Amino acid sequence: MLRALIASRGKFPAPVERLSPPLNPARQYERYAGFHVVRLAGDPYEMGWQHGALLKDAIARGPIPAFSKYVSRVVELAAPGPASPLIAKVANEALWRGVGRTIASNFPDEAREAIEGLAQGADMDRDELWRAVTMPETYLFVIGLFLAARRPHVAPRFSVPICGCTSAVAWGNATTDGRMLHARNFDYQGVGTWDVEPLIAFHRPSKGQRYVAVSSAGVLLGGITAMNEAGLSMVVHQHLASVDFDLGGMPVGVAGDRIMRFAENLNDAEKILREHVPNGSWTYLVTSEREQEVLCYELTSKRSHAFRPAGPTFGYSNIYLAAPLEGIEAHLYPAQWRHNTGRYHRATSLLEAKRGAITADHMAAILGDTGSTSCRFQDAISSLVTVASVVFDARDSVVWAAEGRAPTSNHPFHAFSLKDEAPVPSRGTLRGGAEKDAAQLRAFDAYREAYEAHFDHDDLPRARELLARACREAPGQWVFGFVAGLAALLAGDLEGADVHFTKIASVAHPEGARRAALSLWHGRVHDLRKRRVEALRAYREALIGEAPVARAASAGLKVPYAWSAFSIEWNFGDVLSP
Repeated sequence: MLRALIASRGKFPAPVERLSPPLNPARQYERYAGFHVVRLAGDPYEMGWQHGALLKDAIARGPIPAFSKYVSRVVELAAPGPASPLIAKVANEALWRGVGRTIASNFPDEAREAIEGLAQGADMDRDELWRAVTMPETYLFVIGLFLAARRPHVAPRFSVPICGCTSAVAWGNATTDGRMLHARNFDYQGVGTWDVEPLIAFHRPSKGQRYVAVSSAGVLLGGITAMNEAGLSMVVHQHLASVDFDLGGMPVGVAGDRIMRFAENLNDAEKILREHVPNGSWTYLVTSEREQEVLCYELTSKRSHAFRPAGPTFGYSNIYLAAPLEGIEAHLYPAQWRHNTGRYHRATSLLEAKRGAITADHMAAILGDTGSTSCRFQDAISSLVTVASVVFDARDSVVWAAEGRAPTSNHPFHAFSLKDEAPVPSRGTLRGGAEKDAAQLRAFDAYREAYEAHFDHDDLPRARELLARACREAPGQWVFGFVAGLAALLAGDLEGADVHFTKIASVAHPEGARRAALSLWHGRVHDLRKRRVEALRAYREALIGEAPVARAASAGLKVPYAWSAFSIEWNFGDVLSP
């Protein structure tokens, strides 16, 4: 992969200079239930320019500025220590010049023109925007380096939330009236930005069909979560646990946007995807109301496989299902892999439980599911990084989108019509995914705010205050107490860490791996407090854990633990490389 980076000679796109297209804010923009609703028309540059001009202030608060710096933050947290800011700055610039600019050079003309239009319409720094739009692939490149360099099944020292999306589809005799319903949680970087500036964008391209995209201010095209007037809905799922990467491939979002514009059926969609070689590893899930079928197209930069599930229900997360792609995924992080498989089985079982009586509200309930056990982090479909949630009803050209902060799926879903290019409150509000337990909702909100305080603002004292609130609101949630103990240890509060770890040790957890991780970290606290006998007992209990924990426990049995920097992985409440 490094050789490919050195050998790359991509030409960075030149600026596009055009006159500003017409703009009618009174007709093209409205605010509804917390959403920006825009109506865009014209060629790619014109729609990009309109997007930028209509949402200039929101874009500055949305995910684009954060995405432009995200890889730098990843690198900084991957190598904790006093030199990490400098390391991150140097690495970020090298990645941008070697990887980001090469990825940018592979955008086709229509995507490049839309991006340039957005920069000019929003009066944005062009370099910042290009860094942001190439972040998804640059991030995959960095993940690939870690996977390629580490020993099998050893998680890298990484501290950012590991993403995962969930889809649930029901059609035919699974739904109450035979219509096809497609529900999707978008789990991605963007907590505090994507979910703060949510966007419903109606597109009338000068070439192709009308479509609606559900995204965030500044996020262009319709290649991530969208539905077109031919009755196709389409979403993408990212696969982090694959080392396949090609700098010469096409960035994500482009093929999906072409499907929305030009595909009228699943054969059309599959043809577009077969002509598409991506940079990284993704799955495109396309549904067709008219055909009553689903296309699941799994691909990496080196291989692909398409299949159409027999139905009438289908659940999906972030693990390849097709036999030809088995064996190419590495265990990036044990808790992440367990959660991927847990969400897949959970979505499948929830669909089957309501088979024959599924409505749009049932689909919202699946997206808002908080898990099958007492642990909010084991197999819950609603997660810390659920920044957007939608339910498509292509028969009526309606999409319901969830309001509010992450996890969005635990809030009401509002209806928007592609036909009318407008909100349609007459279709009702979906409330099936709303969290029924107010204390649990407050607790998870506090946990999310703690993550934002720590990850976005380096404010560990504030994060600890919020974790304490989460523990008070939901004392039975094991992971809240565990992370509170880790945060105390990071702050050098050994007594506080001991208190948290001791308290949650009395709370049952369904996963032995979690209990082993607790024993490991409690043993380390004992070592730091000069309690070697207690430490040895804890390390022995941790030996039953997964490989990274068991190895660390084995080392602790030989040599007392000396404090060293570590990073909390907030999405699953653990440490990736203990």
